[in-house]
Amino acid sequence: VVDKMHKYSKDRSIYPGKKPEVVLLPHTTLEISRIMKVCNKHRIPVTTRGAGTGLEGGAIPLAGGVVLSTEKLKKISIDSENMHADVGAGVYKNELNKALKKKGLVLGPDPASNPTLGGMVSTSGSGLSTLRYGTTRENVISLIVVTPSGEIIKTRQKVRKASTGYELTQLYIGSEGTLGVVTEVCIRVHVDQPCRAGVVCHFPRIKNAAEAVVTMLKMSRSTLVRCELLNAKMIECTNKEYKTSLPYAPTLFLEFQSNDFKKIQSEWREIKKTFEKFGAEGIRYSEDAKEFESLWSARRGCYFSTMKYRKNLQQQPKLDKNYITDVCVPVSNLAECISETEDDFGSIGFPCLICAHIADGNFHCMIPYQPHEKTLLKEAEQRLIERAVRVGGAVSGEHGVGLGKKKHICLEHGPNHIALQARIKRALDPKLIMNPHKIFDVSSTEENGASECKKSRQSKL
Repeated sequence: VVDKMHKYSKDRSIYPGKKPEVVLLPHTTLEISRIMKVCNKHRIPVTTRGAGTGLEGGAIPLAGGVVLSTEKLKKISIDSENMHADVGAGVYKNELNKALKKKGLVLGPDPASNPTLGGMVSTSGSGLSTLRYGTTRENVISLIVVTPSGEIIKTRQKVRKASTGYELTQLYIGSEGTLGVVTEVCIRVHVDQPCRAGVVCHFPRIKNAAEAVVTMLKMSRSTLVRCELLNAKMIECTNKEYKTSLPYAPTLFLEFQSNDFKKIQSEWREIKKTFEKFGAEGIRYSEDAKEFESLWSARRGCYFSTMKYRKNLQQQPKLDKNYITDVCVPVSNLAECISETEDDFGSIGFPCLICAHIADGNFHCMIPYQPHEKTLLKEAEQRLIERAVRVGGAVSGEHGVGLGKKKHICLEHGPNHIALQARIKRALDPKLIMNPHKIFDVSSTEENGASECKKSRQSKL
């Protein structure tokens, strides 16, 4: 029992867990409604949990109380005619894709961590295929939500257009379980293309790669699904772990999908010319699924290979912890922001391992560290976030706020914006029982966001 409770006490973030008093595993939306009525009546804190793959502490039950696990919500109903699926919040991404594959369909958003659909909704997770399909936010049609007081609502009808009041679907997406419990997701699905090709190439500098991608984005690229960048140190890391032999240089990974290889080849020829103008070298194009899938496995395994990086290089006798953070900046500012970040972390002795959804301007820093290095690491993260916001970026592109980014969101939004969010929170969750202490702290007596922003500026790292 103790081991089972520990599982629900934390997520994949670096933040310490806290055991709840109770873990509940309901099977239906109606059961969740009954649970919420009891919890609301007695002011019992409720933290909703999916797969626990979050990286900012969003699923840690800081206030104790109830962890409400969605793992038993396993409904999958596929509507091929209307190209959507009704899915329980506890269904894993890979689980849904397995069911969709039988009908020649695929889910658009592709987070690397295999989260649940409810978890994807909670932070609008996106992953590797945003370039083609957009984030979770652009793919969700409607939600079933249980409010803090136990009412069951459907946020909108399952139609392409609806101009009938406030868009509640978008309000709940990205709310990280602070406004209600998402129990079911109606999400768009897409035709799975049979023809696939992969490309890998490297550039002399990240600046060259970023400029090549910015130029590419202005071109015809209907078959391009993924465009990912690994910096030189991340290439070194994955080479060690996956026994690959890519050159030590900033490297782009591309994937094309279509129902016709000729269309892929035509678009790639034009993109290749552009890449070569910016110094692309070692260009490999392959229509062999096994060959480029092995390269994508290395990209997807960045998180775990980072922990072994210093040990593999004999710089550290034992496995490191992995600190991962993400920001999103305008694509035109990406090269400058990454270069400054690499220099900053390097100057204080940390290898800065970066993987980027480069076409989105979203990059992840993965930093191997030991516990005694954490303070220094957090100071560097603060500078990274300030750097991103300074050029018009967001403090997180897809990981969410949770605990880790709480003190940073006012830097991005300002006090008036935070005040409005706080009023929405108080209106929908007046007893403040839903995932307390996440995104921002709200007390029943606060009237605006100024105090939250003041705390943000004064917080000690």
